Amino acid sequence: MRRKIKKWLDGDSGHFSDGTSFRLARVRAPEKHQFGGSRATRAATGMTGRSKGNVFVKTIATGKYGRKIVEMSNKDGSINNRLLKRGFRNKGR
Repeated sequence: MRRKIKKWLDGDSGHFSDGTSFRLARVRAPEKHQFGGSRATRAATGMTGRSKGNVFVKTIATGKYGRKIVEMSNKDGSINNRLLKRGFRNKGR
């Protein structure tokens, strides 16, 4: 399904233009106020900025806070995989 991102809250979560909250599957980035958080947010924003926030989304599940857990990609490939390659991975949690 094609969606448009309204805002990234941090490197692994944000809001779509319709107000739905999402979290990237398998990606664990620091919160915006934590060390490395602004770097993670800039990385995610940059990956979706080239496509003007338009992304393809596959919903995997719904998280405990009601957010959609998603696999996201755009014309450059999987955003989840590119963030994992940059080191934003689930470290044993």
